[in-house]
Amino acid sequence: MVVVNKTFKNINLKEFKRYLLISIIFIVTLILVSNYDFTQARYESNITATSSPNIAFFIVDVGSQTGQIELEGIVPREEKYIYCFSVSNFNNSKHADVDLTYNIEIITTTNLPLEYTVYSDSDLRNEILDGDTIIQNSDGVYFRHLIINDTESMAYEDDVTNYYYLVVDFDISYSYHHETLPGLIELIDIRINAEQDVSSW
Repeated sequence: MVVVNKTFKNINLKEFKRYLLISIIFIVTLILVSNYDFTQARYESNITATSSPNIAFFIVDVGSQTGQIELEGIVPREEKYIYCFSVSNFNNSKHADVDLTYNIEIITTTNLPLEYTVYSDSDLRNEILDGDTIIQNSDGVYFRHLIINDTESMAYEDDVTNYYYLVVDFDISYSYHHETLPGLIELIDIRINAEQDVSSW
């Protein structure tokens, strides 16, 4: 006990508080950084898991192509659903022999209360969705039209593949409406409209 008392008397209280504060800051910083790395790694792995395109478009000539994603059995949750689609100017047997431009149209049904966003990069930072409107066809059926104004160019000299990410948010608050949601399917049509690029003529 005498030894312990002597040791405490030899400690500079100001220095002790200073080192204690530095140690606490260091430990808290270490915990935050390690937690961020874990979260970031988990986020990146989720993106990687969905980076294989759900739909692949091959535009080797002018014209339109449509692919469909069927959202069946999705449930309200905190995590967003991510669907990837790609656009290429070549396929296994042919390559576009002219420069092409294309635009993207997305038409969805309105069965489920979903929110959509479209990105042109896998880290989901470059949002390209410009608008979201409700349209009605001649049969009186309502659809959502996701508007993307950007037009992409593809030079015929190169093999080009562009990837896009459709992010679907089914807010968890809708889980309280579980009796009306089962069996509802949302259909998403993605249309690629390709034209010859005449800008350099």
